[in-house]
Amino acid sequence: MEFAEAFGLTFRSLRVQLGLPQARFQSVAAISTLSRIERGVQVPTLPVIEGLAKILAIEPIVLLVLTAAMQDGSLEGKAVIERIESDLRRLNRMG
Repeated sequence: MEFAEAFGLTFRSLRVQLGLPQARFQSVAAISTLSRIERGVQVPTLPVIEGLAKILAIEPIVLLVLTAAMQDGSLEGKAVIERIESDLRRLNRMG
C-alpha cells in the first residue's frame, strides 16, 4: 500500500473514531484537500500532518507510526516502533 493511501485510511479512521467531522480540520486544510488526503489521492505536507495531529490530540509521530503499520499491512504499531528503535540503534553505531 502506498503512503498516501495508508495515511488517508489512518487519518480517516482516527477522525471517525473520535467523532470529528472534516469541518473541524478546516483550520489546517480545505475540506476538498482533506477529502483528497482521506482518499489517498494527495500526500499531506508536514505542516498539515502536524495540524491534523494537533486536532486529533496526538503527536505527529503517532500518526506516522500508525500510518506505517497500516502501510505494512501485517504490523501493529508496536512492531513499527521496534523497527524504528532498531534503525536508531544502527544510526547511532554509525556515529
